[in-house]
Amino acid sequence: MAFGDAVAHGGRARSDAAGGRLRFLDVARALAVVTMLLGNLINVFVPEHPRWLAHNLGDELLPFDLPAPIFQFLIGVSLALFLVRRRAAREGGKARLLAVRRFAVLVVLGAVLDGIAAGRLEIRWGVLQTLGVGGLVATALATSSDVVVLAVATTILVTHYGPGNNEVHRSALDCLPFVPLTLLGYVVGRPLASRDHESFKRRASIMAALCVGLAIVLRLVGIPFNKVTGTSSFVLLTSSVSAVLLLGVERLEESGWAFPPALPILGANALTAWVLQYVVVFYPVYFLLGSPVALPEIAGLVVVGMAVLVLSLLTLALARRGFRIPL
Repeated sequence: MAFGDAVAHGGRARSDAAGGRLRFLDVARALAVVTMLLGNLINVFVPEHPRWLAHNLGDELLPFDLPAPIFQFLIGVSLALFLVRRRAAREGGKARLLAVRRFAVLVVLGAVLDGIAAGRLEIRWGVLQTLGVGGLVATALATSSDVVVLAVATTILVTHYGPGNNEVHRSALDCLPFVPLTLLGYVVGRPLASRDHESFKRRASIMAALCVGLAIVLRLVGIPFNKVTGTSSFVLLTSSVSAVLLLGVERLEESGWAFPPALPILGANALTAWVLQYVVVFYPVYFLLGSPVALPEIAGLVVVGMAVLVLSLLTLALARRGFRIPL
């Protein structure tokens, strides 16, 4: 997430001294939001698609189940950077209050967008709301030690391990199983706040190994990988994948890999792209056509790709004009 700092531009080094941005983190965020958009828009334009392109099918782990929880993990990483930047700007006392306000706005924005999409006045839950709650909990624990943050994450994982869980995107209480994603991301991101990349690598490596090991153990004892209900095995697996993604992208940057200049800008403005999909795609399709567009598979996938490209270009154009969702 990009908490109100200047939009990153291509050609900069890993650390943007002016805005405090980390290029590889923005790139990881861009990859996450693009795949989130692809997964959503496939359901809109190609409702009859190969099973491996689906997501949210319950006790079945599919590729498009991963991007949204990865994005939530990255929010925790970004929160650690935001808070230290605010302290450096002598706004430490206001930093947590600003974070709380913006996460609360994210919850409200998501409720409004989903309520409009449903076509009726009601409080609805969804991705943005779940991201916001995770951010609120992480902000509340921001001054706590790593031990305390990890203890809270562990408590949630143990008490919401699977049986009895409702759908994560059902309510503010039911989204609790996804909160550990933000908390674990916050712990991993803390060394980056002081530009201690070696400590970050150690933390991310330990987190990746420990989480995938626990995820496998839980799966073997009968806890399925289920994104819909946020089983602990799924949350741990996704946390591991998130840490590996960060390590991989950072390694590419260290090796001199030239990311497309637009990619980190898109990542810095990822929430703008997410909101635009409602205005540009969801509302026109469901209000004007009344249902998903059942295109042939190949044609539909081409339309999906074009729609994601359009959303990305619109996001970049708005970013150049200083318009962005400030989270």
